[in-house]
Amino acid sequence: MQISSTNNNHTLKKENNSEFRSYRFFPLFAMCFLRTFFYAIYSLALPNILIFEYEFSAGLVGIISSVGAIAYIMGPFFGRKVTEKFGIKKTLIYSQTIGVIAIIISIISIDPAVLIIMRAIDGFLTGFFWPNAFNLITSWEKSCKRDKKINFLRYFNFSWNFGLIGGFLAGYIIVLFLGQDYIALIVSAFFASLIIPSAFFLESSEEFEVLEDQAVVFQDLKLRTKIISDTSSSQIKTSISESADLAINKDSMKTVPIIMAWGGILLYASTKSIFRFTIPYFFKFAEMDSYWVYIVVLFQQVFQIIGLSIIQKFKKQRFGYFIGVFILIGFTFSFLFSPSILVISLINIIAGLLIGLVQGVTQRIVLDHSKSSGSRRYTMINEMFMGVSFGIIPFIAGFLTEINIIYDFVFLSVELIILAVIVIISHQKHVNSPNSE
Repeated sequence: MQISSTNNNHTLKKENNSEFRSYRFFPLFAMCFLRTFFYAIYSLALPNILIFEYEFSAGLVGIISSVGAIAYIMGPFFGRKVTEKFGIKKTLIYSQTIGVIAIIISIISIDPAVLIIMRAIDGFLTGFFWPNAFNLITSWEKSCKRDKKINFLRYFNFSWNFGLIGGFLAGYIIVLFLGQDYIALIVSAFFASLIIPSAFFLESSEEFEVLEDQAVVFQDLKLRTKIISDTSSSQIKTSISESADLAINKDSMKTVPIIMAWGGILLYASTKSIFRFTIPYFFKFAEMDSYWVYIVVLFQQVFQIIGLSIIQKFKKQRFGYFIGVFILIGFTFSFLFSPSILVISLINIIAGLLIGLVQGVTQRIVLDHSKSSGSRRYTMINEMFMGVSFGIIPFIAGFLTEINIIYDFVFLSVELIILAVIVIISHQKHVNSPNSE
């Protein structure tokens, strides 16, 4: 059967509707939403319980907060090996099932040793999730050749960011009206368990065809072969090499030094880690209830989404990147002058906007380098840098807080200045290069 016109395509759909179906993109976005929704609640409720109720030392809270991210550093490396053997779908089903079990155990037993072990297991397995999610986004952007390109990265960012916002809001409502951070932990475990059935809806393969501007999966191999052989490749078959060339246009960041991405990740993750770690202590020192933590972090995340959206509108995204970097350094310095709890809250909230600017650019640099090279090493290194920043920094912050909370911001100021100098030098070399944009 020839597929040479729209009418013929419709006929094919009617006569062979059991032979192909729409490719499923939504399960990944659902998993990203659920992953961040449950973790938004869990990541605030657990420290609040340890700080406000159990009164663990800041050093111990720092260890518990950081161990998951430290274990995450090795997750992407082992996750890649496991994914090569089992594929993305099975890898996510197995890893997320074990991870949910670890989360439930950590909620049942609020014991330092158990928490450290379970947080390490969950953090390690989280390293199987995000790199695979980002690899799928990269693969889809390369393969989905349509008249109107789908911005998968945009949907990806919306899914996990709205998950965070929903989780922070849910946690705030639960603690405000029920007065129990522990109930919030139980709710987080329920939503974590929903990740597992979502994973079963993932496609087993990253490959799809484009038929009538719609991504489809051919369930009959003979039909797939016949349609592709009888139809112009410009109408149906997606050429990965061609779509990759289209994706790398004049706005591509593939020529920007990758060190700007790594430096940006360390910078915004370190800032967010210390801001997030210290905010419960500031509220405790001010003798305010723990639910205020949720509302501040909630608005911080809203502003981060705004930052991620705004940066897409910048003609020169690197300009927004450096705006975010320099203002974040200024915000960090302001903590050295012991501001009021109101000012601290406002700084935390507005910092979300700047973090979004920097994060949006680093994501685009990594994605464009990955598409250009056809290699997954950039996403793996990207996640390892994330693990280092979100893991090591809370560990350091815990011990500095025990001495004096202001020392957290002295340390952060020095780190951010060093990173800023590195990325500025790297950027100048790129600008002066004859191969620059």
